[in-house]
Amino acid sequence: MSLSHAQRQRLDQIAKGRSDERLFLLEGRRAVRDALAAGHVAELWVRTDFDPAARDQLVQMARAAGVPVGEGSRKDFDRLGKTVTPQGVFALVHDTELPLDDVAGLAGMLLWLDGLQDPGNVGAVVRVAAAFGAAGVVASMESAHPLGLKALRASAGLALSLPFTRAPSAGIAQALAGQPVYVLERGGEDVFALEDVPRDFVLVVGSEGKGPGAEAEAAATRRLGIPIDPDVDSLNAAVATGIAVAALRHAAGRRA
Repeated sequence: MSLSHAQRQRLDQIAKGRSDERLFLLEGRRAVRDALAAGHVAELWVRTDFDPAARDQLVQMARAAGVPVGEGSRKDFDRLGKTVTPQGVFALVHDTELPLDDVAGLAGMLLWLDGLQDPGNVGAVVRVAAAFGAAGVVASMESAHPLGLKALRASAGLALSLPFTRAPSAGIAQALAGQPVYVLERGGEDVFALEDVPRDFVLVVGSEGKGPGAEAEAAATRRLGIPIDPDVDSLNAAVATGIAVAALRHAAGRRA
């Protein structure tokens, strides 16, 4: 069974983020299985020669949940492979974004992505957030969408299960007013030396090139840094976030 031209065009538009449908493309066997189990999948697509055992499991899960199942040939999937790497299976998932106030009001650690434009970094930061038990992620409109193809791939689908929202930076700053806001930047306080970190706080991760924007800087109650060799200009945003979050979580645990 081959996809029609209209089907291929639709899937390609969704993958590229050019569709009016509020659907996003999720790749990978495990990520698709987890999304099916969590009820996030709108459509399941499998290659006709996909591993039979894995195919049957996913199809059964989809049908039990009332999720439509589509099929395509290897040639169809190869054509989609110019945009995606579906490994024989992919899903169209629902938009799981929440209202700003719902995420801003969560207790625990929140990550504020302020102008983080590389989708791979956004996905990796979301994965860090999930790994360290963050309550949620707030992304400025200038940041890459956490459910975009590359970001969702980099987060291994975890953006679907972690509360997140997108909003203008000014709105984020207003919604987070009164909370401890830590901005991660070069030259800030040594994050490894902190001893007074509360359980509830916001960590700002700024743009790869420019750092945090004016609204995030104005909202900052503290500026934190990671000491690195002076001959090294900077760390990758996702790497820096992982180091900082681990240190902050450790410090908050010592205080408890």
